[in-house]
Amino acid sequence: MQSIVFTVTNDISYDQRMHRICSSLAAKGFSIRIIGVNRSGSIPLPIPPLYQASYQQQRLNCFFQKGPFFYIEFNIKLLIVLCSLSYDIACAIDLDTILPVWWATWLRGKKRVYDAHEYFTEMKEVRSRPMVQKVWKWIERIAVPHFKQGYTVNQHLASLFYGRLQIKFEVIRNLPSIQNQPNISHLKAIQKGAVLAENPIDNLQYAYNFTSNRLIQLINNQLKSKFIIYQGAVNHGRGFEQLIPAMQEVNAPLLIVGQGNFLTQTTSLIKEYGLEEKVFIHPPIPPAELKMLTPLSHIGLTIFEAEGINQYYSLANRFFDYMAAGVPQVCVNYPMYAEIVEANPFALLINNIEPYTIATALNNLLSDDVLYNRLQQECSKATKVLNWENESNQLIAFYSRL
Repeated sequence: MQSIVFTVTNDISYDQRMHRICSSLAAKGFSIRIIGVNRSGSIPLPIPPLYQASYQQQRLNCFFQKGPFFYIEFNIKLLIVLCSLSYDIACAIDLDTILPVWWATWLRGKKRVYDAHEYFTEMKEVRSRPMVQKVWKWIERIAVPHFKQGYTVNQHLASLFYGRLQIKFEVIRNLPSIQNQPNISHLKAIQKGAVLAENPIDNLQYAYNFTSNRLIQLINNQLKSKFIIYQGAVNHGRGFEQLIPAMQEVNAPLLIVGQGNFLTQTTSLIKEYGLEEKVFIHPPIPPAELKMLTPLSHIGLTIFEAEGINQYYSLANRFFDYMAAGVPQVCVNYPMYAEIVEANPFALLINNIEPYTIATALNNLLSDDVLYNRLQQECSKATKVLNWENESNQLIAFYSRL
């Protein structure tokens, strides 16, 4: 089987999509390596694979941790690594690793693939800075046409890429793995204190020891009743300017699990609205722990600003993660989400993300047991179809053809 190297600019410890992709390909006999960045606070490698087939995991040390100097440093180091490693295929994940993958594969006569997780040039943090956007559009224009093989996360984005660059991308969605999915009904029935105890009780099959003492304390105290969860990047364009003030009127606390380029502003908003005892932020946790945490929540949140192609045509990991965990969610009524919910009604859709709209929808789910139970049942039905074990067949077929 062929060997494949994947390249990302994030901490691979928390990248669930890449963890699924690498695990699935390794289980089918491909030799897999993923290269990411060593961040302060990165947990030790390796991250256990999903399907008992290990793959190589590597982090590059960078002096700069953000900004243009980070991208320059990382890309130079990645190019050096790619010129020395043995592999058959190199896959660039988004535009921020595309140049070294292009140059190294051209120099060495290797196959190359582009995996567009995002419509990178239309992300808010790029789109809102014209000079930055101009640079990334230039990189997109000169580099992406050299990648004749690629895939993205939904058909809308694939059509946009084709219209802009005349390159036909396949679609591989961010569906959740049901491998080792905890028994949700059993987990809900166990007292949270027992689940989160520092020394798990032996006779509880699904008892789990979270590695974060702060998370244990939160769940056993401020969040021991119904709570709302937002899991994922705390970035520009994710609606935190509307969500935080909305929480003043919501009858349950909120746990945000993630980090990102809007984290400082989000923390300031929490203080501004006096919500320090109602809205809590916790750093990212490993995928295996997140799989145990999410079912303990009562409601999930999938919200984005409507402005910008990347947000409007998104299909977030968490949208499906809540579904797989049996957790009803409040979600934006954008094209891809609406299309899926029409066929699998497991989420409550909202037409805008104004604070009043968010608060009303959350309180509706908190108080209407009939609605909540119906959405929860639909989660279970949808997960039998919308899961990574089904979707990964397209991934395996894609790389088998190369």
